[in-house]
Amino acid sequence: MSLASIKSNWSLLGSEDPKTLAPAIAQIHRGVQFIAMAGKHYVKNLPDDSHTHLRWLPQEEVLAGNWIRERKGNFRFAMRSRDLTLIVYNADMKPTSEFPLHGKTNDEALSWVKSQLTEFGKDASLMKMDIHYDIPEHETDKGTPYKLHTPALFEEMAKHRANSNLALEYFAKAHETASTTRTWPHHFDHGVYIPMTFDDAGNATKSFSIGLGIPDSASEEPYYYITTWSQAGDNHYKNLEALPHGEWIEKPFNGAVLKASEIVKSKSAAQQSKIVMDFLKAGIAASKKILGL
Repeated sequence: MSLASIKSNWSLLGSEDPKTLAPAIAQIHRGVQFIAMAGKHYVKNLPDDSHTHLRWLPQEEVLAGNWIRERKGNFRFAMRSRDLTLIVYNADMKPTSEFPLHGKTNDEALSWVKSQLTEFGKDASLMKMDIHYDIPEHETDKGTPYKLHTPALFEEMAKHRANSNLALEYFAKAHETASTTRTWPHHFDHGVYIPMTFDDAGNATKSFSIGLGIPDSASEEPYYYITTWSQAGDNHYKNLEALPHGEWIEKPFNGAVLKASEIVKSKSAAQQSKIVMDFLKAGIAASKKILGL
């Protein structure tokens, strides 16, 4: 993916105020837990919990879980966030069933997931919503149906996710040691982990992470972030040069953030992509200096 390609594929943001996206994001975050728990119970569990993660699929415009293996044919669950719909894909990436969450409860969604597991030959009794990490409480947890209350908010967040995937994939491919670009169901950030140095056992000793975060204690709107880590704890954030966009912060974490509201000040898709790419490029270069690389 070239910079020119990123620019041409960037979706123009700003049709909705970034500060109004939180309610839509909260429902999407809760909805993808069905995909994550299917990964927990039907995919080989890995120490880093990546069996629960999701990938953004640009062509389908969905957040997709890991493949679930079955002799009848592999399959995977996904979320089309722009209209809050759960989908199951067969091994040929053909959707075989869809379940719009609007107007439905968690119990109804779980029943649909189990019906699809049975359809593909799995023991549906293994499927449980025993989420092993903390996520914010949501009204759907108490039986309230999901609500596609303002479709434009869901569509705008899908654009944010798609754009972030373009930008993050570019920098992931520039670093041989980078992880895949993925969404974690816990904090629901879309990010890349890049270890830079290793000890004799192959364990990372210095690393940095980049990604798109959702509204939390760092920001009331979506934001790009860059953070560093070192085993020795010597990654000091002192006397740093100003970034072309965004800012350095010390709380709730040491790092750099670029809020969506700064991006959407530009009304040009090409300029918006440049703002994000310039922030990430400068922040990554500074992070490497912080790590002494």
